[in-house]
Amino acid sequence: MSILKDLNFEIRKALDADKELYSHLHAKMINDIQKATLVTDLSVGTANTLISYGEGLEMNFESNNFVLRLYQIFGK
Repeated sequence: MSILKDLNFEIRKALDADKELYSHLHAKMINDIQKATLVTDLSVGTANTLISYGEGLEMNFESNNFVLRLYQIFGK
């Protein structure tokens, strides 16, 4: 079961907006997210990029912890 459906809507929208500029990165990230059944299954690169999108969107993270931020991006 993929966690893609749980991805924050605003981050998904921003990721899809960059699809044309960064097609390979977009494809790799979507593939990583689709293969993951748990947030901790994501590669560090994908997780870091998702957190960067959240920071760019000024998402109000409840913690400075990397893993907890990632959980929040997926509504966990």
